[in-house]
Amino acid sequence: MFSFGWSEIALTVIIIVIIVGPKEIPNLLKQIGSFSKSIKKISREFKKSLNDIAEEGDLKDVKDSISEIKNIKKDLDPTQEIKKDLETIKDTAEVFEKEIKDLSSNDQEKK
Repeated sequence: MFSFGWSEIALTVIIIVIIVGPKEIPNLLKQIGSFSKSIKKISREFKKSLNDIAEEGDLKDVKDSISEIKNIKKDLDPTQEIKKDLETIKDTAEVFEKEIKDLSSNDQEKK
């Protein structure tokens, strides 16, 4: 993209020395250094925030997957179905017991 040779770099240094002056060059270098540190810090914080956002999205997906697995487990749990079947069998047995008692009481009344 940009290619600087030694001649371009030397010309830039000469222009900076003429414009800024030799006494102010150390201050200029300090300012440039602090500016580059602040830019690096901002870029690190930006990357960290993007990573945090990505991790939150991933964690949400994982939580959704876990809840789906729990729902599937509840749906596939055979003990619930067996309990329902046993309750139905108990209800049916109670109905038969009542019918038998009614029939036996009717037979005893007839005798």
